[in-house]
Amino acid sequence: MTQKKLQKKSVFNEYDEDGDGVVSDEELSHVKEIKETESKLRKQIAQLRMARYTLIGMGVFTAAMFFMPIEKINALSDISNLLYISGAGIVGTYMGTTAWMARK
Repeated sequence: MTQKKLQKKSVFNEYDEDGDGVVSDEELSHVKEIKETESKLRKQIAQLRMARYTLIGMGVFTAAMFFMPIEKINALSDISNLLYISGAGIVGTYMGTTAWMARK
């Protein structure tokens, strides 16, 4: 049986590991691993961004409080408590799961 050569600009060219123009069964078996790894990486990057923006938001909110009149700070005190608790939960969960996954 003859092997089919890949066309130029084929979507499977990226899986041709040895560059011979033919994607073997062994190379195709790596596709699943590659896709899973790419998916995990995208998930980790999204979680990192979420934790970063949460920290940045908490910092901006804290800095903004220094320039507000005391009446507005008193009015926002209940909201700020929720902001800090939920922000700490997001960041703590990210850090904990990152440390836990590093141990595996």
